[in-house]
Amino acid sequence: MPFPSRSAAVVGVYTTKQGKKLGVSTHQLEIEAIQGALADAGLTVADVDGLIPLSTEATYRTMMQWVEQLGGNPTYLESASPVGGIAKATAAIAAGMANVVVLFWGNAHASVGAKGAQQQQGAKASSVRAPRVGDMHWMIHGAYMVPWYALWTQRYMHEFNVPQEKLAEYAVIARHHATLNPASLMGDKGEITVDDVLSSPPVALPLHRLECSLDNEGGYALVVASAEVARNCKKKPVWILGGAERAFTDSYSTFTADWLNNSRSAVKRATDIAFEGAGVTRADIDVAGLYDCFPVTVARDLEEMGFCGRGEGADMIAEGHLRLGGSLPTNTDGGLLSNSHNMNPGGMHAIEVTRQLRGECDRRQVKDARIGVVLSQGWSVLGLAGTAILAAD
Repeated sequence: MPFPSRSAAVVGVYTTKQGKKLGVSTHQLEIEAIQGALADAGLTVADVDGLIPLSTEATYRTMMQWVEQLGGNPTYLESASPVGGIAKATAAIAAGMANVVVLFWGNAHASVGAKGAQQQQGAKASSVRAPRVGDMHWMIHGAYMVPWYALWTQRYMHEFNVPQEKLAEYAVIARHHATLNPASLMGDKGEITVDDVLSSPPVALPLHRLECSLDNEGGYALVVASAEVARNCKKKPVWILGGAERAFTDSYSTFTADWLNNSRSAVKRATDIAFEGAGVTRADIDVAGLYDCFPVTVARDLEEMGFCGRGEGADMIAEGHLRLGGSLPTNTDGGLLSNSHNMNPGGMHAIEVTRQLRGECDRRQVKDARIGVVLSQGWSVLGLAGTAILAAD
């Protein structure tokens, strides 16, 4: 069955303040984000008949309490990855299950590291005991995902003879974009160089501090509406041309040995399906929002999504293709290294691409942006992925 292209559009987006110790609850961040995104669309809570939390069990369990506080009577409820949720919302609308779906996320007080795992289990932040996890859980190896990505970076550099300077250039690009985004967390820190990146404190070699994503609080929301509703919203709709969500592995512990040459990459599968449903090509993309927790992630995103060949992602970064003015301007808000990483930040990329396609990005605006691609992922390019193709009105 073909993807219901242009049957729905992103009509409202909103990001709360992002930062450390915001002094509010997750609940407050999500309520603010939902109300802000609806206001951006010119809609009200009464218009909403679908909700997609992005997406923890805690959020799902308490969602109905917040629905009760906001009012309204949504009948379609789902959980999803940030960008996979856009495809699910579109499918629900095309099936007549909803007309207006809100996707939302908020995070307060929880860190993305081992400390955060203890917090989620109810342990005190000062606790030094080991997280209570299964025997094969990745958390027992320490420091959350950084050591794993350090190993992956080492393997990538070795396999394709890539000097670290080429990957480090991504952090420089992200920071440059952040300096053009007043809402970014790192933009006011100024530009950085490759030397700055490689001389910043090591975290898990070969990764340095400036090559690692941020860890902060914050929330956001997107509103997806049917074509009929979208035409009467406050701002021009951003049409959903194609989308897909795919999974291959359940966590880092189940990867096969060959991380770089596995044809069952979730990112590849989701992206191929999304482009096929959208009826456009890679060459048609004007702006991209790609998951970028570490530079090697971006290199592998580019490769698995078909923007370059395997092993060529680092060259594409180093040659400046991802910069504003390049052939594929990417993460123009500063991404996860210099804008925000609020624990489940993939929807932030979709919001930035939406704003680009609306022409709302001021100094970082991509000229004549008409079609964009957005990717969220988890457990690297192999594990979980959602891809969406968006188009300006």
